[in-house]
Amino acid sequence: MTTFFALLALAANVATLLLAVAAAGGRSEAGRRFRSEVLALFAGWELWTAFIVATSATLGSLYLSEIAHFVPCQFCWYQRIAMYPLAVMLGIAAWRHDHGVRIYVSVIAAIGAGLSTYHYLIQRFPDLDSGSCSLGVPCTTAYVMKFGFMTIPYMAFSGFTLILALMWADRCGSREATPSFTPTSDRKDEQR
Repeated sequence: MTTFFALLALAANVATLLLAVAAAGGRSEAGRRFRSEVLALFAGWELWTAFIVATSATLGSLYLSEIAHFVPCQFCWYQRIAMYPLAVMLGIAAWRHDHGVRIYVSVIAAIGAGLSTYHYLIQRFPDLDSGSCSLGVPCTTAYVMKFGFMTIPYMAFSGFTLILALMWADRCGSREATPSFTPTSDRKDEQR
């Protein structure tokens, strides 16, 4: 199962990279065309895709602790605290077509990505740990190491960053789908 989770994280990295390149390439005609094509891939499905990412990460973390019996460290719990509500929030938002959830989701996902980054760094470089974790379940222990670099915090980071990229895509898609409003000076003529 850990290999499956690692492959999902790689797929999340590819999707995030694709969205990041689309975000950066909007100045030239080819860049704008590429951006439109990438956004069209997710058009209308950004919230549902983010919900699937958050739910997969939540279920994956529960599998690792409850079935594989990996005891979560303190930073794993912090990442869970960030990811679990995202699954619920994004599920409700996708169901209700509530695109206003983007700001809340983005803040929580950014915090989770920051926690995941720090956790990954202290796993790779244990000397960076400032003693913030317990001795019973040290945060520097990597229960999983796939492809020579992928640990559980890296997988969580992949999920958080894809959710952030999807919120950007949802913002762009909502902006393009929203008709522009041009106020008129004579409202009485419209009412007649």
